[in-house]
Amino acid sequence: MGRNIKNHAATAAVAAAVLLLTATPANAASPQGSAVTAASSYATCSTTRVKSVANNLPIRYWADIEAPVLTTAQYGYQYSCNPWEDQGGGVVLGGRYTACGGSGANGWIAIVWGPGQLGFTYMTCLRDV
Repeated sequence: MGRNIKNHAATAAVAAAVLLLTATPANAASPQGSAVTAASSYATCSTTRVKSVANNLPIRYWADIEAPVLTTAQYGYQYSCNPWEDQGGGVVLGGRYTACGGSGANGWIAIVWGPGQLGFTYMTCLRDV
């Protein structure tokens, strides 16, 4: 279990570094109309709960903008997330996207959707709660 926590922390650090390199200015609005104050505020699933800071946020079957949409989140919706990489969760590096202040970002969060099913969405549009 300790190894999983270390792996999660390492993955989150890599994803945060990628986002720091790709983040747009703090006052830039996303297509959903949200503003992001800093890359460090993006979700990492460290609390196992996340909330959407955007409207019409697509939750997809896998971590790519070409993946089919499972459902759509609205501002304030909260979800459980899976922090364990060995179970397909945590911060997942996937297809690149531009949303919620991140440009060319590729960090995705695995949302627990049902028994044995995960959905994936942009970590730039989520916050840990």
